[in-house]
Amino acid sequence: MQAQVRKEGLSLKTTSVIMMIVSLIITVILVITAVMTIRSFRAMDESTRDFIRLEKAANELMDASDYLTEEVQCFTVIGDRIHMDNYFTEANVNRRREHALNVMEDAIPGSPALEELKAGMAESLSLMNREYYAMRLMLEAAGDPDQPEVLKQVVLSEEDSALTPSEKILLAQRMTHDSGYYDQKNRIRDKMAQCLNALQTSTQGMQLQMEYEANRNLVWMTILIFIQTIAMFTMMWLTTHLGVNPVLRAVDHIRKDQSLPIIGAAEFRYLAGAYNSMYSAYKKSIENLSFQASHDELTGAYNRAGYDLIKSSLDLSSTAMLLFDADQFKSINDRYGHETGDNVLIRIASVLKKSFRSDDYICRIGGDEFVVFMVHISGEPESLIEHKVRNINQDLSECEDGLPAITLSAGVSFDPECSDPKEMFRRADTALYFVKDHGRDGCCFWSRELSAKPEEG
Repeated sequence: MQAQVRKEGLSLKTTSVIMMIVSLIITVILVITAVMTIRSFRAMDESTRDFIRLEKAANELMDASDYLTEEVQCFTVIGDRIHMDNYFTEANVNRRREHALNVMEDAIPGSPALEELKAGMAESLSLMNREYYAMRLMLEAAGDPDQPEVLKQVVLSEEDSALTPSEKILLAQRMTHDSGYYDQKNRIRDKMAQCLNALQTSTQGMQLQMEYEANRNLVWMTILIFIQTIAMFTMMWLTTHLGVNPVLRAVDHIRKDQSLPIIGAAEFRYLAGAYNSMYSAYKKSIENLSFQASHDELTGAYNRAGYDLIKSSLDLSSTAMLLFDADQFKSINDRYGHETGDNVLIRIASVLKKSFRSDDYICRIGGDEFVVFMVHISGEPESLIEHKVRNINQDLSECEDGLPAITLSAGVSFDPECSDPKEMFRRADTALYFVKDHGRDGCCFWSRELSAKPEEG
């Protein structure tokens, strides 16, 4: 039966482990998603920085080409050699065009933007041949023998060599200012524009991809947080439903001296089943006591042996002990005889059984002394008990079957902080004697103002 109960119930341990594993998995996924989101934003930032750096490199190539154009044009118009020197300083020392090309080759090798930049570089190098020729003409016109090595290798045509110095200067100026020259310059600009467009398109595509991934990760993070919250509340509900509530209900049933309901987690069902088995065995052991050993043969109430067993097994902190004594019972025996006296005792026991609950215990502990254990008492039971005692005495004062009327005196002990049966009996006995000394036929609750009595049960 216990194995069946355990099988049917949901295991709190298993449920907790599963929920912890689920929570751990969700937490790990959340961390991974958060890291991926951070990486996406960093990638977006890096792509923006790379675009700015590469755009700067592409513009630097164009700036260098424009600088060379400006210097060669100034040289052909003004004739000042310093412009030629500036030209070759840029071309051979500063080398901004080559630096821009290297930057892009390192960053985006094989990209369309790099190919456009290389094409622009090729156009710029091609334009330099025209510029070299123009500068050689300027040096020949000036008769300057100090020529850079690269210009010495430029060979003028026979027709151009035969020109006068002024004609050579005019030719050099036309070569650096005519439409052919600017067509080449425009082709360089077109390549630079195409390079920047390709670079912008690539960066935008990467940023859009990173933005999509970041948004997707944020959506998943929101979903996972929602699932994590649901999992936490589910775990709290399961713990309460499977563990806390069954324990609270079990405590209430134990206080009421009842078997436990088989509810909640499998572990608690197992414990409840085991408790119920022991509870049933205990109840059966009480019920299977020899009637003669535990009950008074005359009245059917528990006898002294039953009283001793009951007081050691009850939760006395929630039990009221009522000690009853028949008033002037001896005179009934003397006047009517012992048989009548026995019938009166039987009637007393019958009235007590009728007046109290089936869960309460009625004990005859002496000739005309009875003890009643009222179990599961809470609050202040004084008015209830006083009402019961008045009804009992009213019933006993009515003569039935020719039996004489009789009344009972009752001493009551009830204190949630007192669970010692001897002390409870002493208190009840003290209260009983107070009733006896003050007119009988009533009840009294023990209090510290009452004098103590030495006898105890």
